[in-house]
Amino acid sequence: MHASFLAAYLGSDPVMANSLSRIASSLRQVDVIDHRRLQPGRSAQILIVDCRQQGRDEHTSAKLSPELLRLALVSENNVHRAVIFASGFSDYLMWPLIEREVLSRLAGCVAEIERRSGGRFFSADPLVQKSCDLLAQRVDQRTALSELARMVGSNRTTLVDRFEGSFGCGPMTWLRHYRMAEAAQRLRSGRESVANIAESLGYENSNNFSTAFRAIHGVSPLQYRKMALRREKPV
Repeated sequence: MHASFLAAYLGSDPVMANSLSRIASSLRQVDVIDHRRLQPGRSAQILIVDCRQQGRDEHTSAKLSPELLRLALVSENNVHRAVIFASGFSDYLMWPLIEREVLSRLAGCVAEIERRSGGRFFSADPLVQKSCDLLAQRVDQRTALSELARMVGSNRTTLVDRFEGSFGCGPMTWLRHYRMAEAAQRLRSGRESVANIAESLGYENSNNFSTAFRAIHGVSPLQYRKMALRREKPV
């Protein structure tokens, strides 16, 4: 799938912007750029506000999506969670940066954006959406591309081309992203074991599941859950 999510760093530290961009590159879902590099017609879905500094260029938010998620970048010795969330931030990052934390926070933003819009897993193409619905219903099963094409009354080439047109990837890649989005939601919302989640999503081997999850979200399932629990811990 396209790495179509964009995060804009709002601050005056170019080293920080570069560090965030480098870390996010391993996630493959999010690009991080300095807000001053936003091109006309391109909007960010995530805003990283450097709260370590004073006099931020708040007016630049006019170039950003009105429904964006905001992350506060704060110093490790100056974390006031109640103030952060009361100020309208969705989450926060701590300086000095910890790569796994940054990846987990960004992955959480992606999951929230997907939850709000559903756009990453919905297609206006009836053939593609019918295929998506079938794959979602059989999420715990192995479905060959040729079998899927037969079930929706198409052929492999046509089906792949139509998926590429809708999502920028083929059906099996779409299914992998769908499974990992489901896994992330369940890791955030409950105490279900990683093994149970893996099995219910068609992974007989938990190690294979963890490898697939890390490839999409940048951290292991257990690390992702720990980050989510720490984020939601009462102040």
